[in-house]
Amino acid sequence: METLRNIEFFKTPDGCVMYKRQGVAVRELTEQDRDLVGTLLSLIRTRYPEAFEALSDIYSRSERNRAWYEFQMVSRFIRCNLGDYDTQTLDIDGDGLLHFEQMKCPLMGAGDCRWEGTICGPTLSTGLTSREQELLPLLADGLQSWEIAERLSIAKVTVDHHRRNILAKLGLRSTVELAAYYHGRLKPQQT
Repeated sequence: METLRNIEFFKTPDGCVMYKRQGVAVRELTEQDRDLVGTLLSLIRTRYPEAFEALSDIYSRSERNRAWYEFQMVSRFIRCNLGDYDTQTLDIDGDGLLHFEQMKCPLMGAGDCRWEGTICGPTLSTGLTSREQELLPLLADGLQSWEIAERLSIAKVTVDHHRRNILAKLGLRSTVELAAYYHGRLKPQQT
């Protein structure tokens, strides 16, 4: 899985999705960008399950062509939430957090967009998965990714993926904030 950091997306007038990583030239997002599309789709599935389900339904006729199907879902999500070119705030910042933009869509805000609040401006799922709940105290206690990976017999990259999802779901920016949050609010009190 690709690491999502420091990326700006924008859509062209004809609906193409472009992206720019810091220090790299602008590129068009295509179905051949399998790593980026797959990573974004995984993020949508995990953090915005209602949006993922709606996108799956919309593009279900293309499901047999997996690359095209996944590209369409990701492209639509970007066009609806990250499609304006903004030089002030990256759409995916250095911590891997998404920063949605108020898109200029004639249907949004007028109550005419069937997908407003679902695909366009989706709600972040704050429910941690059972695996994320298992990792939370280990991360909060300061264990390194490789230590957690060894303890749970999973890959270090998987631990890092879960860490990013936990931070995003809890609205935190760092493991230090996660530790303070856990020890201040969630850690079971000993009697």
